[in-house]
Amino acid sequence: MRLLSYLSFVPDKPAKTYIDRQLAHLHNLLAEHPEDKVQLMHNILVYMFCKDPDEIIRYAFELLEADQEMEYTDEIYISLARAYADKNEPNQAIEYYRKSIAIDPASSEIIYDLADLYVKQKDIDGALSAYDYLDNEAIEFGKEDMYRCKGNLYYNRMEYDKALDCYQRAYELSTDASDTWIIESLGETYWQMKNFKESSTWFKKALEINPQSWNAHYGLGLCYQNTGDAYRALHHYFEVIKLKPDFSNAYINIAAVTINDEGDIKKGIEMLTKALENNNDKNTLSLIYQNLSRVYHRTLEYDLAEYYKKEFIKSVGLEGLFPEYNDEDREDDGDIEI
Repeated sequence: MRLLSYLSFVPDKPAKTYIDRQLAHLHNLLAEHPEDKVQLMHNILVYMFCKDPDEIIRYAFELLEADQEMEYTDEIYISLARAYADKNEPNQAIEYYRKSIAIDPASSEIIYDLADLYVKQKDIDGALSAYDYLDNEAIEFGKEDMYRCKGNLYYNRMEYDKALDCYQRAYELSTDASDTWIIESLGETYWQMKNFKESSTWFKKALEINPQSWNAHYGLGLCYQNTGDAYRALHHYFEVIKLKPDFSNAYINIAAVTINDEGDIKKGIEMLTKALENNNDKNTLSLIYQNLSRVYHRTLEYDLAEYYKKEFIKSVGLEGLFPEYNDEDREDDGDIEI
């Protein structure tokens, strides 16, 4: 690609009209310099990223036809892929993503885009196949990243044995001794498999590398709580809230241990109240309401129990099914959940 000596860019202010002014400028240059049609059309396509997808597709095909030397084919395919994705036409988008990767297999960004598209379509097998492209010597750390990404997909699909295999392979390939992400992922996967001994080993390893990892402390807390070691569980949960005061799950678990294992209801209510104050997650909110309702039922404070039960019902969107809900007709003083 030769440098066009006459090519200049319009001032970037006012920002709201910058793209349109730059496109108008390029179209004027195209009219003045037809000998540089392909290169100028390419520049125009680059600036069309925020335009209507149909307009991008039309222009991309015009450039594809004009580009006889195929100098910009890979970039045209990317523009087509993203435009079709924006139009919610995944089959066409996938076709052009794969064509682009065939031309430039070292483009990890496009591989991730393709995998993300499959995930949005809930086609996890497709995403797994897309990540295979990362197993490529042209991509630095490609094979390691492939196993990390596949591990995440298998983990989210609750295929923990496959996730574990991928994470272990990524760990073996990793050359970054300070990277605790893969170590904590192994700990989390073993925990899901209820292998608490192995899980705690990995979380301890993560803390040896980074003592400030709230996630590793939380993982160890879960391991100890599930093996009946309330003292150590509480220690690590309190470490979590020192490091991440807005992590409501830690407060919920402290409440569960103090109420279920130690019988300290007052302390448990205090922790659940802090969880409520620090919560920013809808699913966790419903759990907090449910637990507050249960604990107030235990203390015979039925007005508060009823209030939080109603809040729980609203938080899960079931208020239409329970126009009237009387706690006196349905006792619920079960254990606090985590």
